[in-house]
Amino acid sequence: MEQYQARSIDDLLSRLSPSLTFHDGDMGSHIQLNGLNNDYILIMINGKRMNGDIGGQNDLNQLNPANIERIEIVKGAASSLYGSNAIAGVINIITKRSKEKMELTSTTRVGEHGDVRQSASFGFNYGKLKSVTAVNFRHTDGWRNTDREWYQNQLQSGSTIMTTNRATNYTVSENLEYQANRKLTITAEATFYQRWVMRSHGPLKYVANDFYYNNHTYAAGAKYKLGWRNYLTADVSYGRFGYFYDYKRNEYTDYYLDNDRHKHVTFYAGQRIKQSIQQQVQAQVKGVFYFGENHILNAGMEYLYDKLESPHRIVNGDKASVYSLAAYTQEEWTATDNFILTAGVRGTQHKETGTNLSPKVSALYKIGNDINLRASYAMGYKSPTIKELYYDYSGVIGGGSLTAYHGNTDLKAQTSQYASVGIEYVGKKFQASLTGYMNNLRNMIELVEINVTPEEEMLEIQKSKEYRNLTKARIYGADFTFSYHPVRDITLGGGYSYADPKAQYSGKGYHYMKYVSIDATSNHNATLNASWRHAWHRYQLGVGIYGRYQSTRHYVNDNNADGFQTWRINTAHSLLKMKKWSLTMNVGVDNLFDYVDRTPFGRNRATSTPGRNFYASALIKFKNK
Repeated sequence: MEQYQARSIDDLLSRLSPSLTFHDGDMGSHIQLNGLNNDYILIMINGKRMNGDIGGQNDLNQLNPANIERIEIVKGAASSLYGSNAIAGVINIITKRSKEKMELTSTTRVGEHGDVRQSASFGFNYGKLKSVTAVNFRHTDGWRNTDREWYQNQLQSGSTIMTTNRATNYTVSENLEYQANRKLTITAEATFYQRWVMRSHGPLKYVANDFYYNNHTYAAGAKYKLGWRNYLTADVSYGRFGYFYDYKRNEYTDYYLDNDRHKHVTFYAGQRIKQSIQQQVQAQVKGVFYFGENHILNAGMEYLYDKLESPHRIVNGDKASVYSLAAYTQEEWTATDNFILTAGVRGTQHKETGTNLSPKVSALYKIGNDINLRASYAMGYKSPTIKELYYDYSGVIGGGSLTAYHGNTDLKAQTSQYASVGIEYVGKKFQASLTGYMNNLRNMIELVEINVTPEEEMLEIQKSKEYRNLTKARIYGADFTFSYHPVRDITLGGGYSYADPKAQYSGKGYHYMKYVSIDATSNHNATLNASWRHAWHRYQLGVGIYGRYQSTRHYVNDNNADGFQTWRINTAHSLLKMKKWSLTMNVGVDNLFDYVDRTPFGRNRATSTPGRNFYASALIKFKNK
């Protein structure tokens, strides 16, 4: 990860894993894993669910690439252990922990278009106490790849919309660990995050407000060793995630004051207006027990409470809440030296959807020391979001009709059936894996157009939509990855992901209820990387080449986005390597062949990259062992 020098977590994940794709947006990170989007991907930080989302998109901007120890990706339905949202898979981001008596790290990265990232962390061990304090700052001036825009079904020039808006964010975090005694470890964490997104205003586009985000998270936990390798853990966390409009011009809204159709709500320049406040409480207890050398039992309980405050957007008021309570167990049985069988099940009780069971079984068979055969079957589960359950909002999106959006408390949980088979080869110089999979989803939730009520007609509403369990989806695919070390200083690696994701869509003209490609998905994605490192006394040079290919991205409406490939070269220079101090400089070129997608605004584009851009970074470390 240090060799790649990513400008963001999105950039890092998409370049190093072909199964993951992204397309940028102000509302967060639009992730897809093997054909399914954010809604079906569970993102965890140090094994804990990443709470808070903006319009269904996790905001990965609050994470600092320089503070990541490693990233674990579990593909396929993992609801038996992790619960809702883990239908496509799980991404677990492990942050760095202080291992030295004292450690200070500073990372500075600058690039074109005002791209700046500055992060610093300070860690220490003092007796039984460990601490890591981190600060991360990121800014971009944004860029515009085209001045053309589809406006009122006509292609116009002179648009001032930015492909990527000017934005600034920073994160401050504190992680504490206290070793109370030989058996008990206590942890505590706190994070504060703010982000500002400045949007352009001009011809063809009336933009009255910018975006502002304000998040706080707090967590505490404990681990108690029972003896041998057995242990118990308990964790609780609270998060508050705020999303606001910062008005820079007066705006007359699409909704009315107290349902009086003669009194529009008006906002004025300089006002900061709350759009939503999401609060989440999570608590879990877990035990891991070893019975002899052949059995490992993992069992636990979880509680999740989710509350949303959103003026003018919630049924019967401005607030709504849901909760779920779950219990799970998993047994890993080493039947022989070559055969391991794992089976687990989770039961979930949800406030609105009732009880759900999510079982999973997987097997590993080893052929000698180099070849592993794997197979798994699992049922996935995803509960409806607060928005899908309780939404009640009227507005104009994208210059269309004034539309009413309604939640539905009669929604069922979305479910899936996932199966995979795979083979791995693990040699000294060459490692590779090939996995084929299928994922069938039922009761997928979609907005469906319904009749406009007389009350809505009085409020001048032209269309009305409601969330309903309507669609099915099926995904077939295969993933291949490899890594090759021909000699000590050279590493080659990469992967290829094929996915054929299709779903039924309603209200799409001649596509009505036919299986068509899931929006924003591509069938073929591949990555390739090659790196070389060599040291001369205290100087070490590393050169890395990284490429990514993405085929045509399919959409139901408007247009498909073109396929493309981008390449990066990074050079790493270890200039200072002393007992306590080290300095590494990186200089590189991203998008080497200057690919730019100039699709006009209002149509689907492949990528938002501004083209070839140069960057440099400096990493300074101080360690006192």
